[in-house]
Amino acid sequence: MTRVPSVDWVALAPVVAPLLGVVLVLVVDAVAPRAARLARVHDALAVAGLVAAGAAVTWLAVDGAARSTVCVPGGDGEAGLVLPSCSYVVSDLTLTLQAIAVVGALGCLLLAVDGPAAADRTPHHVLLLSAVAGVAALAGARDLATLVIALETASLPAVGLVALRRDAQGAQAGITLLLTAVASLGLLLLGVALIHAATGELHLDRIATALSGPDLSGAVLAVAGLGTVLGVAGIGFKLSAVPFHLWTPDTYAGAPLPIAAFLAVVSKTAGLAAVVVLLALGLPALAGSWGLVVAVLAAVTVTVGNLVALRQRVAVRLLAWSTVAQAGWVLLPLGAAVDAASVPTAVAASVGYLVAYAAATLAVFTVVVLLARHHPAGEEHTLADYRGLARREPVAAAVLGFGLACLAGLPPGVMGLVAKLVAVRPLVDNGVWVIAVIAAVNVVLGVLYYLRWGALLVAAPGAGDGAPVTWRVRPAEGLVLGGAAALCVAFSVLPQVVAGVLPGVLR
Repeated sequence: MTRVPSVDWVALAPVVAPLLGVVLVLVVDAVAPRAARLARVHDALAVAGLVAAGAAVTWLAVDGAARSTVCVPGGDGEAGLVLPSCSYVVSDLTLTLQAIAVVGALGCLLLAVDGPAAADRTPHHVLLLSAVAGVAALAGARDLATLVIALETASLPAVGLVALRRDAQGAQAGITLLLTAVASLGLLLLGVALIHAATGELHLDRIATALSGPDLSGAVLAVAGLGTVLGVAGIGFKLSAVPFHLWTPDTYAGAPLPIAAFLAVVSKTAGLAAVVVLLALGLPALAGSWGLVVAVLAAVTVTVGNLVALRQRVAVRLLAWSTVAQAGWVLLPLGAAVDAASVPTAVAASVGYLVAYAAATLAVFTVVVLLARHHPAGEEHTLADYRGLARREPVAAAVLGFGLACLAGLPPGVMGLVAKLVAVRPLVDNGVWVIAVIAAVNVVLGVLYYLRWGALLVAAPGAGDGAPVTWRVRPAEGLVLGGAAALCVAFSVLPQVVAGVLPGVLR
């Protein structure tokens, strides 16, 4: 008789909470689908779903108990009893990635509540909460099937979110993202199938054990290696890694700006979670091979992103290419993995950089959203429109300037400086000097366009700049602006949070 695995619903609370929010939003919409006055009820339910997910993550972190669920029993191996393998595990890695996704999504949701019309509230909130549930499940995924399903649950709702703009540019951006999602899914499925064929296992711990044996044939290693490359390529689309990045600038420009921020923060978290789960937890024995692939991918990504960003004049397109470059920085430490022993340090550095990147990017996007909503050019406004912003809107200019300093790694953005040092250190420690030098050069390239944008904030208005733009900050927008700024300041005052975000052993 087949034994049905038990389910630990407490462990799954960060996944279940957003899904309950989805159900409640749909129920309210079914009861009163055309009641515009219920738009704020939809907003409150969506916010409550994310707050509940954040509370669950916090409780699990404070509790500290080792939790896992949907486990299959082990057997009698040659070395003794084989431990059960689980499809979902709560660990420091899981909770950190979930926290980034929930906080980022909450910020993007609050930025969007004054954007969509009442008729668009239901699809917007349902899609956003579904994507967050996918990221939360992905962070804890510990088998190939859960990895693929969770990653697509995190990715496909973004297509609908982008298309909510309801114009030609939004439709084009949505189609571009849909085609990208289909292509990336095909590559990922093929890669996962090859890894399963090489090992005969679905659970990542058993795959890691199967590939760490001393008597592996060349054919098995070749099939597993090809599967790894295809899997990384499929996930590379989610991260906007070069050469899988071409969808990024047009999609960011065509999406509503809060959704572009969602793609920049939450979707990047999903991409890193997928890379770490697949490579660090499933394939650490092949680190000597995939580390080189990731190193080259990261170096090319950060270089191309920075070089193209230098030429941008439209704010949202500069941010799009900036996120490409920052994706390279997120991947960079993983390129330092030369063997299984070096993988945990590399993962900790990547996740630490992601923490700093997410906080700074949310701060910058918040100010861009505010200006776009009050500027005649809307989302197509240029960097020149920020000239003299410090005189008109000193608080917003301070937040934007601090966020740019963090992304550039310049004081007073100590958080960004420490994150870059943490990202480069594994490369230096493991002797990957070529990639470390490329990273150092790209620090300078990034400083050029971030500093150019920051300098405009305090520049005197030019003769042809037109009428200055001022705005009124709504409560939800002010909450995101203050929250993102507080995170950047806190992580700059306590940079050890970024440097030591993942202590201990990966699981």
